[in-house]
Amino acid sequence: MKSCFALAVLVSLIFSFSNTYSQGIFLEKGEAGFFVNGGYSSLKSSHATSFGGGFALGGVLEFGISSFNSKIEIDKDNYSKQIEIKGANYSVAAVLVNKKAQLEINFGLTTSDNGRDAALIGFAVGTEFVLHEKISWYPIFSFTLGFPLEKNGSNPVTALGLAVPILIAEHVYLGPTFALSEGDFSWGVTAGILISFNTSSTRGL
Repeated sequence: MKSCFALAVLVSLIFSFSNTYSQGIFLEKGEAGFFVNGGYSSLKSSHATSFGGGFALGGVLEFGISSFNSKIEIDKDNYSKQIEIKGANYSVAAVLVNKKAQLEINFGLTTSDNGRDAALIGFAVGTEFVLHEKISWYPIFSFTLGFPLEKNGSNPVTALGLAVPILIAEHVYLGPTFALSEGDFSWGVTAGILISFNTSSTRGL
């Protein structure tokens, strides 16, 4: 049985790096964009929803913020109870490689109403597969570590993630997400809207 903290961090990991970091990959270098997104994730003993947004400078940086609401079933001493955890994730991503595949490093901070805060660091790699003139597929793999900020906190929590959104007409994207952390498998969906513009002075806005 995992502690309440471990489950809360796991949920935060899934939303921080399955639903927030990925939007920048939709942009080419020289483009920028604002995005809003939402997601749902289900684990064996919990589920969560998330809503957020941010700004991305294609091929360079991305900033995001999201709020989450998770409900976790805790089993202890022959009885169970459901707890609700609300919180927020703040993240920044820097692009390390931007060629055929984009490699990012992600930093984040998750805060929650029960004081279970954690610092997050991760890597993500993704690429584009053009399916149609206005439809592209973006598989994105990630690895993340969550470190408790409590004085007597738990050990770091690790997570492997996969998001496979489809971008439609360069503005709307949606797709499933999957994660594996500490032996727990989860699945979910993510969707969002991206408003992009060109920052190159030679091509105009």
